[in-house]
Amino acid sequence: MPLFPLSLILLSTLLHASWNLLAHARRDDTTLFVRANLIVGLLGLGPALWLQFSGDPFPVAIWPLLLATGFFQAVYFLGLTMGYRAGEFSVVYPVARALPVLALAVLDISRGRPPSLLGWLGMGLVTAGCLLAPLSSLRTVSRERYLNRTIFWVLVTAAGTVGYSGVDKVALEMLRPGLPSALRYGVLQWLLTVPYLWLFLRYVARLPLRVGDGRDWRRAALATLFISTAYTLILWVYQMIPQASYVVALRQFSIVIGVIAAIVIFHEPAAKLRLSAALIISAGVALVGFA
Repeated sequence: MPLFPLSLILLSTLLHASWNLLAHARRDDTTLFVRANLIVGLLGLGPALWLQFSGDPFPVAIWPLLLATGFFQAVYFLGLTMGYRAGEFSVVYPVARALPVLALAVLDISRGRPPSLLGWLGMGLVTAGCLLAPLSSLRTVSRERYLNRTIFWVLVTAAGTVGYSGVDKVALEMLRPGLPSALRYGVLQWLLTVPYLWLFLRYVARLPLRVGDGRDWRRAALATLFISTAYTLILWVYQMIPQASYVVALRQFSIVIGVIAAIVIFHEPAAKLRLSAALIISAGVALVGFA
């Protein structure tokens, strides 16, 4: 993989881990993600509409994809909101990130862009490391560890990730290459996520929703900065790399950052197996980087 997109992905992983740590710390704030998506959507709506109607419109085929990715993003944020309320960061974050990698590899195959042997090996290591990360030791492996209420919401999160990643890869390939197109697409995506997410939180999760005070909006603004920057970089990379699965696999380096942060910030157990899992993920990321 060329160094430039690889560097963008690794920068995105740091930002991604940062906003997930913030979300876990504020897991009782049920509307954090609604506010964060609303802020970036409203801030960017004016420029996005100006470009749309001033001679640089998106293709008509993009709009159904934007509606679809807004839905899947909302599924993703619903899963994260409920998962972080139900379980430990070092369980929810790694497993939710593990499951989409191989699913997106299948999508790449269906689009005639199969990963290389080195890519498959790297993605396999990333997935294995992610699934090992929640364990404190191999003796704790059990059905109950992976089949519980927390894991249900992890599966919801993973399904959302597969959905929006696949849709976004197709959409970004239809747009003019470059950061401006990725940013405009992202703004519209986040704005369209808001109504779906509000409905999911209100009628599926049945959580109490509130507007929040000034402090809540400031926290949401910080989350907005991390979320929008991290994923805009990924949208841009989708225009450079043929395989969506490679991009998603490399993004899992954020788990290494997350595991370390969970130990340092949340004082979760620093089990040797979790640290070994982080090394396995790192090795897998390195292989995908060379694929």
